[in-house]
Amino acid sequence: MKDHLSIVVKPTLSCNSKCRHCYSFDKGQGKVDKKVIDRLFESISQEYESAWFIWHGGEPLLMGIRFFKDVLESQRRYFGRDNGRVKNTIQTNGILLDRAFIGFCKRNNMVIGISSEGPCNECLRFREDPVSGIIGRLNGAAFSVGSTISSDSVSRQVEIYDYCSRSNVALSLSPVVNCNDSCHGLMPDPEEYVRCSNELFDRWLHDKDVEVPLMPHYLYILNALGEPVESDCSHSSCAMKWICMEPNGDLYPCGKGCPNEMILGNVMDMGSISDVFETEPFERFLVGTIRRREKCAEGCRLYPYCAGGCSMDAHFEGGIENNGGASCIVFKGVFSHILDTIGYIMESKPDLSDYNRFVRDAMISRISNPRPDFRFE
Repeated sequence: MKDHLSIVVKPTLSCNSKCRHCYSFDKGQGKVDKKVIDRLFESISQEYESAWFIWHGGEPLLMGIRFFKDVLESQRRYFGRDNGRVKNTIQTNGILLDRAFIGFCKRNNMVIGISSEGPCNECLRFREDPVSGIIGRLNGAAFSVGSTISSDSVSRQVEIYDYCSRSNVALSLSPVVNCNDSCHGLMPDPEEYVRCSNELFDRWLHDKDVEVPLMPHYLYILNALGEPVESDCSHSSCAMKWICMEPNGDLYPCGKGCPNEMILGNVMDMGSISDVFETEPFERFLVGTIRRREKCAEGCRLYPYCAGGCSMDAHFEGGIENNGGASCIVFKGVFSHILDTIGYIMESKPDLSDYNRFVRDAMISRISNPRPDFRFE
């Protein structure tokens, strides 16, 4: 049995909101058939010890609560009950979240990820922010907010953070990816994104009262300290560890709107799920990834922390074999700032009470458990 697989499942590409940066709305409609879901669970359960299913879209809540009840029952049938082999996350715009669905997620330990920019929601989503009206109802549920930063909201990252921080909502930020024509003009200037993201990090760093982590910055701190954790998916070795399935059962190496030439096959035609990693499209994907990583490893001090970045970001920015695009500029600028900050704290040993508890705990853990092989670059 292989160790673990993460699967982005898109049960429908339909949506109740037409976001300006969406990479799924133009790929057709339809809903996944139960036999396709069952086949996916069956094949993964036979090869992997554990699996993380990220229910994405489109808008997955359009499938209705009955669909997700059937999903859990099917998972229990193939993976067993109460054995910790399966984790589920639902990524939603939040519009259809009601008390019944929130209660269902609480009872079944399903994490809720809400896509929202709070006070900047109109920049991409053409709707009022749905989160503010449901935060109280989410009490006790595991959930976080993921905000996509555009050219219109790039300078307002602190504003988004303040909005979430007031309600103790965990926040993750990422820039718009230039994955189709609809994204033209929406991508933030990478240098401006770095400047504003670093300003936000410094604000969070010294926010002594904050109760939630800021992502991906907190993961970057752990990574900088040499902790055995993977960073955000865009800066970790995801190849052969992630796949994406669309409603008709087609499989892709990533959930970021892969082009048709990257289809790895259909789940209904696979003898085993790992067969996707033996296909010609995946071989091209992997070879391109390796060639880019070889270029990155030659002279970049941050390569050990980013694994060459995201292959799909590279594909959209200038070719999967090439580095140096906007995503690379953003990571270098943000991670370097965090690396320098943590290096200063480790070397100067200032009063840790000046920092938030997430930083304090991470620093104390590293100081208390030093690794002889660890040093800052």
